[in-house]
Amino acid sequence: MIDKTEIKIHNTIYDASGAATYHYGGFPPEQPDLNRLLMPLSDALTVLTRYDTLLRSMPNSELLLAPLRARDAVVSSRMEGTISTLEEVLRLEADADDPQEQTTTRNDTLEVALYARALRQAEQQISDGYAISEHIIKAAHKTLLSFGRGVEKRPGEYKVNQNYIGDRIRRSIDFIPISPEHLPAGMVSLIDFIRNSEMHPLMKAALAHAEFEALHPFEDGNGRLGRMLITLMLWESKTLSAPHFFVSDYFERNKDEYITRLRAVSEEGDWTGWAEFFFKALHHQANRNIEVVGQIQQHFDEMHEVFRDTLRSRWSSDALNYIFENPIFRNNRFKRNAGIPSAVANTFTNKLLEAGLLKTLIPPMGRASGMYAFPTLLEIVQEP
Repeated sequence: MIDKTEIKIHNTIYDASGAATYHYGGFPPEQPDLNRLLMPLSDALTVLTRYDTLLRSMPNSELLLAPLRARDAVVSSRMEGTISTLEEVLRLEADADDPQEQTTTRNDTLEVALYARALRQAEQQISDGYAISEHIIKAAHKTLLSFGRGVEKRPGEYKVNQNYIGDRIRRSIDFIPISPEHLPAGMVSLIDFIRNSEMHPLMKAALAHAEFEALHPFEDGNGRLGRMLITLMLWESKTLSAPHFFVSDYFERNKDEYITRLRAVSEEGDWTGWAEFFFKALHHQANRNIEVVGQIQQHFDEMHEVFRDTLRSRWSSDALNYIFENPIFRNNRFKRNAGIPSAVANTFTNKLLEAGLLKTLIPPMGRASGMYAFPTLLEIVQEP
C-alpha cells in the first residue's frame, strides 16, 4: 500500500491526503444489490434492444454511422483533456493517404483519430473470432499511442511505475490506481471475469469498466480504452448486433458524477451505486443515439432523391454513399474510391457544389486536390 500524505512526481510535491486507493482484494465483488438495480438495468436493456433493432433494420448502418464513430472519438478524448473538433478529425481522415498532411496535423487531432483506428482494429480482431483479451487491449493501446505525444508513454505495454489520477494545477492526487507489481494479477482477474462471469452482460460491462479504470494499467490512454471496452463487451455478448454504441457523450456531460461514482467503488465498495449510474448512462445514451441515427437515416433517404435529381446518373447512389461515409473528403479520393468513373466523379463534385450540397474547405491548387464538406450531415452529427 502507498502512504497517502505527500507524493513526489517529477520533483513536484502533490497532496495525497484525500486520495482514494485501489480496492486490493475487492474484485470481483459480490453481486451488487439487484433489488435496487432491477429497474435501471431493465430500462437500459429495453432501450438498447430498441437501438439494436434500429441498427438491424438499416442495411447500411456501417456507412451511416461512420461520422458518429468519429464524434465519439472526439468526445471520449476530450474527457482526457485532448481538445479537437469533429471537423478537424474528419479533415485528417480525408488526408489519410497523404504523408505531408499527416505531418502537419495537430497532435490533439491525431490522437483523436487514433482512438477511432484502435477501436476498428479491436473490432476486427473480435470479428475474426478472438475473445477480448490482454493481447487485444494491449494492441489497441499500441495503436492509440502510436504517434504524437503517445509514443513516449510505452504504447502497448503496461505501466512499470506507479501512476496517479489528480489535478496538476492544484497539485493534488485524487486516486491511486493499483501498483505495478499487482497489476498482472489484476488484469488476469479482469479478463477472467469478462470471459467467465455468469452475471448479466450489462452488469458485467459495468463492473469491468470500473475495474479497468481503477487498475489504470497504462501510463496514458486508460480512460479512452476503458470506454472502448464497453462497446466491445456489449457487442461480444451479443447485447448489440454491431459494435455501434457511443456512450462518451453522457459520461462527458456528467463527468463529475462519473468520477465520483468510480471513486466510491474503491473508497466505499459501492459497486451498486456505480452500476446504477452506468445503467442510467446506457439508457439515456441509447435514447439519444436512436434520435440521432433516425435523423441520419431520414436525411439519407431525402438526399437519395436530391442526389438523383441533381446528378441524373446511375452512379448517383454511389456518390451519396461515399459522401455520407466521408462527409469531408478530398476530390482525388472521391474519384478513386467511390466506384465512379473518374471523369464522372469530377462532374459530380461540380454539380453538387453548384447545387449548394457541398461546400469548399480547401480549393484545388496545382496538383493538390480540393477538399469538400457535406454540411447538412455534419450539422446532425456535430459533437455537443
